[in-house]
Formats: sequence, C-alpha cells, structure tokens
Amino acid sequence: MKKQKPEHIICFALPAWEADYLRSTVELMKCVSANNLVLYVDYAYTISDCIKGVLGKKKFEWQRLLGIRPRLRRVLGEGDTGLYVLSLPPVFPAFIFKSEKYFTITNKFNAAITGYFINRAVRKLKMKNMVGFNSFQPFLGRHWNITGLKFMVYYIYDDFTNVPWFNGFVTSEENKFILKTDLVIVSSNELQQRKANLHKPIEVVNNGVHFNAFCNKMSGSKINAQYVKTVGYTGTIDNRIDIDLLEKVIKRMPNTRFLFIGKVFDENIYSRLIKYINVCFEPPVPADRMPLMQSQVDLGIIPYVCNALTAAIYPLKANEYLAMGLPVVMTPFASLGEADEVVYTAADATTFVQCIEYALHEADETIIQKRLAIAKKADWNERAIQLMDYIEKYKAIKYNTNPAIEILAR
Repeated sequence: MKKQKPEHIICFALPAWEADYLRSTVELMKCVSANNLVLYVDYAYTISDCIKGVLGKKKFEWQRLLGIRPRLRRVLGEGDTGLYVLSLPPVFPAFIFKSEKYFTITNKFNAAITGYFINRAVRKLKMKNMVGFNSFQPFLGRHWNITGLKFMVYYIYDDFTNVPWFNGFVTSEENKFILKTDLVIVSSNELQQRKANLHKPIEVVNNGVHFNAFCNKMSGSKINAQYVKTVGYTGTIDNRIDIDLLEKVIKRMPNTRFLFIGKVFDENIYSRLIKYINVCFEPPVPADRMPLMQSQVDLGIIPYVCNALTAAIYPLKANEYLAMGLPVVMTPFASLGEADEVVYTAADATTFVQCIEYALHEADETIIQKRLAIAKKADWNERAIQLMDYIEKYKAIKYNTNPAIEILAR
C-alpha cells in the first residue's frame, strides 16, 4: 500500500467496539490504522442500553457514554497514525417506532446530539479531508453533518431486507443514504449483485482471517484424538442454523464429538442438541483464544439454512477453519468464492454425514496446503490493503479529471 501521507478515516460503526465475537468492521479498521489515522465512532447505545449497563445486565463500558470516563481514547498506534474509539452519549431508541416519520424525527434528533461529539473529536485529533467509512449505520448517517468529510464509503456486510428485527422501511432509509456516498463496499458477491441497481461503484472485500494466529496452532495436540474425532462449529448459534439437518447428522454419528463454541441466541437449538451424549456447548471466547479452542477440532461445519438471508453471508468461520488446514463441510447456502474449491457442500443430512466421514479420513497433504494458501490470501491485512486500494482508486476518479485514470477505472 503506497501512501504519501496517512489518510484520515472516520468509521461510523453499527458494530460495537466491544463484543463477544469478531466483527469485520473492527478488524478492517485495526489493520487500516497501521498506516492511517482512524476514528472509530462506536455503536450508538440507547438510553435503555445504558440503564442495563448500570444495572449490570449488559456488559460494556457504560461509564464512557455518560462521560464519567473519557469518551475518546486511543487504542492502537502512535504518532500521526493509529486508532481512536469515540463513545457517544446514549441516544433515544428509534426502532421502537413503527412509523417511518417518527423513526426519522428521532434519528435527526440523535444525529444532532451525537454529531456535536463527533465534530469535537475530529477537531481534537486535527483530522482533515476525511474519508468516511459508514459500516451499516445509514440511519444516523443520513443526518450527521460532519465537518471535513470529502469522500464517503458505505460498507454492507448483510442485507437489511432479510434481517427480521429491522422494520420494513429500513431499506428505503438505506437507499436514501447511499445517494450521499461515493463508493459501496460489500462483503460478498451475492450482495454485489443485489445492490447492482444503486448506480454507485460497488466493490467486494470478503471477510478475512488473522492467518498466523490460526495457522500457528494447527499442529497443537488434541485431547483424546486417538479415541474420538471432533466436529466443530464456532460463532453465534441462532436461526441461521438448519437444526433439522444438524440433528439428523448428530444422531447418525454417535461416535463423533460435536463441539459448539459461541453464544446461544436460539434456545430451541440448544435444547434439541444438548440431550445427545456426543454434543458439547462452550460459551464464546475472546477472539485471541479462538485459535487455541479450534485446535481441538478435526473438521469445521457451517450448517446454515439456505435462504435469502444466508445467501448474502460470507462467514468469518470459513477462513478460520481453512487457516488451520481443517476440512470444511457446509450446506450450499452461499458461495465462498475461491474457497468453494476446497470445501465440501451437502444439501441434505445423508450427504452431510458422508462428507464428514470422508473428510475426517483425508490423507492428502496437498489439499491441506491448498486450504492454507487460500486462507493466507484472506488475511485481514490483505483485505485492508484491498479496501484502501479501492478507496484511493475512486477518490482519484472523483477529484482528478485525468482521462488515463478514468480509463483505468473502467
């Protein structure tokens, strides 16, 4: 990534900086901040969230929302590069309204209050000619008036139209915000196709992996490896999982251990599977401990239902499995691009079992090296370079009328 001077980037994030799981927005901004100055505007917690935090019912640094602790803090880097996180004051919960009118009024009010704190942080950090990177936060993004923004990127890692807890008018809110952007970045080819009618430049930056962290643990010894094989699933346990298929698979493989690591959002899945003696659930672990946990796994699964929601997903866990050289068995819910050639896909329980049994007895070192090679290219640092290259390319088009640049961009 060749740069004359650090870029000033302000990330308006829907994903919270603190979470039980890894977020692509956070990882991209961490890597980008190695060569640039990044201000990460944290998730806009509501008044209700703040009360839950004070009462200990929700875990996050609520003291920063109230200004008891500094709202702005540096978390990475030094000098004129690095990453700062800004906590906003608590906002009014806009999503309680079923009316688009009141939803918009609430967001305008919230944007006016929070925008003041964002502009104050921008002045303190002496940020100028900024690139705005809006990560799935069009609701406030539509109404923020931030001084010094020169180029706006909208980052889409999911499809609002297929997320059940968002109100129906959210898609129109998103489309209105996109009109104000210069570039759209999506996390999957499916999302690129769905957004093709936006009349904006759209580029794909797939999810990544901290390759070395996982690869360095692949040779670790496994507990009881000589007696039983372990099939692993990491990530949130929710309605994306095809529980009917998965339960059939587990029942047909009583001598294989199934390990689930992650937060349970769908209690029905837990109650249906925990009764089997070969099933084990573990709570979510910090991202830096995931490679160690995954070193106990012989094979990774992604048993998602096949629907419009999952078709747009590029799951982080796929690259994590591959970075440890593990075979991967998944339902055909989405394309993983280049990784499609090194994963097994199965649309029904019988085929899923067959794929697991075959993959657990693989003896071809070549296929392991191929998995590692694909995962290495997906390292988060490589993804960050790809992102910044796209930003530089389209900034040049916007501000430079040189015909050669315009021809190159086509």
